[in-house]
Amino acid sequence: MEKVRVLIYLVVERIEADQGLFQEIIARTDIPKRTDLGDIPRYNAPENKKELYGEQEGYCNGCGEHFQMRHLEVDHIIAETSGGTDHIENLQLLCGHCNRVKGDRGQEYLISRLNKI
Repeated sequence: MEKVRVLIYLVVERIEADQGLFQEIIARTDIPKRTDLGDIPRYNAPENKKELYGEQEGYCNGCGEHFQMRHLEVDHIIAETSGGTDHIENLQLLCGHCNRVKGDRGQEYLISRLNKI
């Protein structure tokens, strides 16, 4: 028991000593836009939807159900609010239900929610 108390004391002492190291960290809210991608079409451009439909063969990238192209929506894999771009590599097709469930959260959130249903 004494050994545990000594270890706790040492951990607390270390935390107190390091406390000043992280006081100057500042979180950025202005996410810089990439300039190396050139001109890319807006995410919901018809050519993006057509290309994604071909790649995904008409399947929703969430629930895996097959849909006609008109019933699928273009979605950012990484939301623009989290630094995602309109580049085709960051886009996927989701059915309306999956797109509403996902919102601006990550793909992991969507998959976890679908597994609970």
